[in-house]
Amino acid sequence: MLPDKFAYLSLALLYMVAWTVVFIKSPYKQGMLKVCAVGGLMGVVAEVWYFRDYWRPPTLFGQGIPGIEDYIIGFAMFGVGGYVYSSFTKRKMDLTRKTPAKYRNFFWLFIAGVSSMTIFSIGFNIHSGYVTFLTFFLLSVYIWIQRPDLIGVSLISAVVVGVISFTIYYINFNLLFPHFWDDYGMLDEDPFLGYRLANIPLSEMIWHTTWGMLCSMFRGYRNGVYYK
Repeated sequence: MLPDKFAYLSLALLYMVAWTVVFIKSPYKQGMLKVCAVGGLMGVVAEVWYFRDYWRPPTLFGQGIPGIEDYIIGFAMFGVGGYVYSSFTKRKMDLTRKTPAKYRNFFWLFIAGVSSMTIFSIGFNIHSGYVTFLTFFLLSVYIWIQRPDLIGVSLISAVVVGVISFTIYYINFNLLFPHFWDDYGMLDEDPFLGYRLANIPLSEMIWHTTWGMLCSMFRGYRNGVYYK
């Protein structure tokens, strides 16, 4: 059996398998690579919130220390969440219909998300799991109100990302590292966050589902483009 220090790396690499499938099918490969490069950085930054009360996984650099695993999984999740819909449906962007790009609005959405995580998780000491779910969901609703045409994209992507994540987590935390959450998770004190289905914390599935819900709309909302 592999040492525990490879558990997070294994998870990240399994996500890269899903990413590779999405990338091969994606008609927007160049844009996907750019988004994922930024997503990797966000994967590292996010541990500022999650190492406090969510988990402290071992990495190649040591336990509870941000590592290459964070970059890899951030890279992969931005790609899977943002592009799985366009990669596996026949719907393409409608080049005859476009509204002004919302780069400024998108920037402020990003600031709102980071501020919410920081203020409520660190400032008010609300568990980062709850703050994340609500932040992703409320930002999704904000985009839905402005772009109701993206609701279907969002909900379908949420389900697909949830199924992909469940499969990856089942392999990693049942077949390879079944003791991981007992040793490195920080969720058991909360009966909701710590509840497990097939040895997978419910909070993880909600996290990935709401992430797919939000991330899938980034491209359409930011660039002002529509599916046909």
